[in-house]
Amino acid sequence: MLMNTWYVAGLADDVKDKPKQVKLLSQDFVLFRDEAGTLHCLSDICIHRGASLSAGRVTKGCIECPYHGWRYRGDGAAAEIPAHPDARIPKRVRVDSYPVQERYGWIWVFLGDAPESERPPIPEFPEYDDPSRRTIRGTFTWKANYGRVVENGVDFAHAAFVHPSFGDRDRAEIKDYQMSKQEWSANARIAMQPPPYTGIWGFKRKERSDVIAEPEWHIAGMSVVLRLKITDDWNNALFDVNTPIDENTTLTHWQLSRNFFTQKFFDGDTYRRTMKIFLEDHAVLSRLNPVELPPSLRDEFSMESDAMMIAFRQKRAELYKRGWGLDTQTYEDEFGDRKAAVIPSPARGEDPKGWVLPEVPRLSPEGEPMRQAAE
Repeated sequence: MLMNTWYVAGLADDVKDKPKQVKLLSQDFVLFRDEAGTLHCLSDICIHRGASLSAGRVTKGCIECPYHGWRYRGDGAAAEIPAHPDARIPKRVRVDSYPVQERYGWIWVFLGDAPESERPPIPEFPEYDDPSRRTIRGTFTWKANYGRVVENGVDFAHAAFVHPSFGDRDRAEIKDYQMSKQEWSANARIAMQPPPYTGIWGFKRKERSDVIAEPEWHIAGMSVVLRLKITDDWNNALFDVNTPIDENTTLTHWQLSRNFFTQKFFDGDTYRRTMKIFLEDHAVLSRLNPVELPPSLRDEFSMESDAMMIAFRQKRAELYKRGWGLDTQTYEDEFGDRKAAVIPSPARGEDPKGWVLPEVPRLSPEGEPMRQAAE
């Protein structure tokens, strides 16, 4: 899993006057709002005796530990120690605090210690607040690694064999494939050959013509944006963010925006169609071997139609070389329930000394566990 990027921790409307615990990258965090309504994210570990801050309450703009009442501000610094009200609070009495943004109704949290100038940008999704469109949202939990989920979202060669309502196994050729790469993302334009349409779709599309697909992946949020031009005047856009809960579990938050059938009446059908696609994908992704993406491109055979996935793997490898990969295997083996560790926050990047809890170990530049690399 990668640190130093943005991840979606949930819906902004779900965090109000009470703290909320979320799990991301095998770590627990607490979300809460201060008196001004500003959202904060802290490591969910009180450094005093290890209590879960999310089990406490919000008071005086701080999160209060349920065990001894220690209060932490949104920046992670301790504001009050009730048993010692007159004592000077040392600087190291602080927990890690992570940058937060509210975009598209989601809570985006930056998990890492990179300075702002080095952080990938949150993707743009102008369809979100376009009044001419209708947008619905949902979630889906995968028993699959986030990397596999991201790649699946930009892989169109599988559509003909996994999604009978979207692809045609007798016309599985991928043609007119154009891809471009940016610093933090890649996008493509693909002409797809759909199966014969039925019902109202068949009335609209009397002749079988290509559907133009424009998929994108973004490192921020492990996001996939898929825009489909169904006809000259019908199009939809699916934006999903894929949050690693752990190496084998991914929580996807998604929203689909359409410029046709914009009445609420059609939301149920749109939702069912979307979830059907996820379930068809899950039947395959939950049984992939290996579960995680292989460390080298040589470990799996690729073709030209895999260009988007190759670009994603190459970017991940580049970020591993920067030291952004988390070594969850070593963490589980050497820390586990015996010793707490946290994902470093930006404050650690500015001031690495004087922290109570250690950092989660990182992968080697080759993306391997440090212990394995040493051997």
